[in-house]
Amino acid sequence: MGFNVHGLAFKQSMMTLVGFSIVFATLFGVLSFQVQSKLSTLLTEKGEEISLSNVAIIEKLFEKGKRLGDEYAEVLGKEMLSGKDLDDFLTQAVFDARQTLPQVLAVVVAYEPGMAPKSKWHQEVMRLAQYSGAEIKLIKGSDYLEKTWYKSTKNLQKGLWQEPFVGDFIKEPIAIYTAPIFQKDEYGNTVFAGVLCVDMSIAFLKETVASIPVSDSGYVVILSANNTVIAHPRNEVVFKENFSNLSWGMGVQTISEFEKTVHSMKKGLFMGTTPDGDEAVIYFKAMESNGWTFMIVWPAHEFMESQRSLEKMFAWMSVAGYVVMLVLIFFISSRVSRPLKELAVAARKLGQGDFDVAIPHLSGRDEIAQFAWAFMNMRTSLKEHMEKQKDLDRIESELDFAKDIQLGFLSMDEKEEGSEDSCHELTPFMLPAKEVGGDFYDFFKLDDGRLCVVVGDVSGKGIPAALFMMVSRIVLRTMAQNLKSVVETLEKSNYELAKRNRANMFVTVWMGFVDLKTGHVEFASAGHNPPVIRHKDGSVGFAKSKAGIVLAAMENSRYKLQTLDLAPGDTLFLYTDGVTEATNVHEELFGNERLLEALAQGGGRGTAETCRFVKRQIDAFTKNASQFDDITMLAMDYKGGNGL
Repeated sequence: MGFNVHGLAFKQSMMTLVGFSIVFATLFGVLSFQVQSKLSTLLTEKGEEISLSNVAIIEKLFEKGKRLGDEYAEVLGKEMLSGKDLDDFLTQAVFDARQTLPQVLAVVVAYEPGMAPKSKWHQEVMRLAQYSGAEIKLIKGSDYLEKTWYKSTKNLQKGLWQEPFVGDFIKEPIAIYTAPIFQKDEYGNTVFAGVLCVDMSIAFLKETVASIPVSDSGYVVILSANNTVIAHPRNEVVFKENFSNLSWGMGVQTISEFEKTVHSMKKGLFMGTTPDGDEAVIYFKAMESNGWTFMIVWPAHEFMESQRSLEKMFAWMSVAGYVVMLVLIFFISSRVSRPLKELAVAARKLGQGDFDVAIPHLSGRDEIAQFAWAFMNMRTSLKEHMEKQKDLDRIESELDFAKDIQLGFLSMDEKEEGSEDSCHELTPFMLPAKEVGGDFYDFFKLDDGRLCVVVGDVSGKGIPAALFMMVSRIVLRTMAQNLKSVVETLEKSNYELAKRNRANMFVTVWMGFVDLKTGHVEFASAGHNPPVIRHKDGSVGFAKSKAGIVLAAMENSRYKLQTLDLAPGDTLFLYTDGVTEATNVHEELFGNERLLEALAQGGGRGTAETCRFVKRQIDAFTKNASQFDDITMLAMDYKGGNGL
């Protein structure tokens, strides 16, 4: 089979081969990355699953130990116990602590020289009540002032978990919580008096890590705050290895970064090396209560083998496909010999608008024949396009009609809603980003003295958001008119929206019940932006509004009742994130500060002008940038309750 190296067939073959080579190489690289990424994701998810419950159990124990230590330190600071009373207190403390926390082995008190009740100014007092077998022993201690646990608590003046160790009196690994004891001196000043310790056995951690099921030959390790191994399936590693031994394959800088990550209470996945020298994948999660780290270690070779197997399989498939494609390309390209003149003439007539032009029929199934068929299909498609254009015009008309329907359901002013009175003035504003949008507002009287105001923002855009917006508004209005409680309204509405939310949409809502007699506002927020209050003196600021969970996300979400008070002359300004997230051509957001500035300048002129002024400020900021989100505002001036 011969080729003219300057001919179209040869050039086409070579270009196609180069293209397929690039595609195969790209696919191979993407597959390798995706496989590695997927494995990392699976390991992370598995690590999350394993650590979630186990870390919670461990942290619960240490939270109990901390709470006991703080309580005992507070009692000793107030009671000023000594002698037999102190011994009785320590004995009872150990007994009581073990009822709720069996890991407690001892309770220790150590005073500053002279600070123990009935002691001389230079006297050191340390008493320890230790559980031993079935009895509680009382032991006297000494030489504790230079102990790390004592000095660190004294220096920091706060309770903390110490680094685990084997104690002088308790011959097994323990973790102790130390809490400072504070007393009042003769002048009434609070002074440091000593340290209260709760000693907890951590022997249970060995059984805990051994019982945790980790697939693929994995196992669990627990590190102390100083990255020392304190729980490991192998006893010879405990208290003898640290994080550096688990990460021989990492650089010093990477280890330092890992420690910073753990101390900042994060979690993650990294590659390291076990003390046996085996490469491993290690998942870690930091414990908040004591600064320890929960780790799951998997031998890396088992997971890497899966990746290499997939890569080999794809490589062989790529080679086979490349060979087949090479043969097909040379065969098909050799048939490129049909004249193109008639097709060129037909193409020119089509370009001039002659959709009835005859397309030459070429036999065979090569590229030229397909080209001819493509022209025939194009001619047919162009005819169909003319018909579809009519349908598009109809769809556009229907979208305009849908917009009119959507806006028609929203009251444009208070006269239309029948909620006007002399106590307030209210103006809404809405501009959808598309023909229809997901933002909405509402306002209506609950009774003679209360007004309900609502602003919401549905996730997404277009017709789906508009439909969900209509349903959300109807449900919220119905619930508010029947329940009379803003919190119950949001909770009942959330339940109704979430239980059949198969499309997994959600809506943020801010709803307030305004008492027009007093200006008192009861409100709740479902993930919505806090409103702005412009006071009569011209000062502006965001209301303290704690955002709860968005509506329709979970059926049993709960919301918090919040309040604010409006004085006569104050303006309550509600809005959606389309206002603060309006973006200019430089990808800058309009933001909270510009909104406050706009309300400071444009407020006090009536609610209608306030909304128009904010919109003009947004337009001046965004200029020619396209609007990506719906813009919705609702401004209410409170004039006072004398009119009721």
